Amino acid sequence: MAEGICYVCNQSFSAANKDAAIEKIVEHMMAAHHGGIWGDAMQAKNAFAKCPVCDADIGKPFAKCPSCGADLIEQYARKVVSRYVH
Repeated sequence: MAEGICYVCNQSFSAANKDAAIEKIVEHMMAAHHGGIWGDAMQAKNAFAKCPVCDADIGKPFAKCPSCGADLIEQYARKVVSRYVH
């Protein structure tokens, strides 16, 4: 059993395993806090050096990977949420 929280509103989530808990929390965050997550992801300090999906060089804040089109806002949420799931 894995448990975690939304880092924006502190709502608790639980699931059978860590990956499922991350999915639940990211789904919640993208629906309820998209604007806040977008603002965090668009800060230069939070930009991905490489796309987590296709490994293309990025280095600048983008909402979508210019190479594969992956949603980098959602990928940023996944990256942060993984620290809040145990």
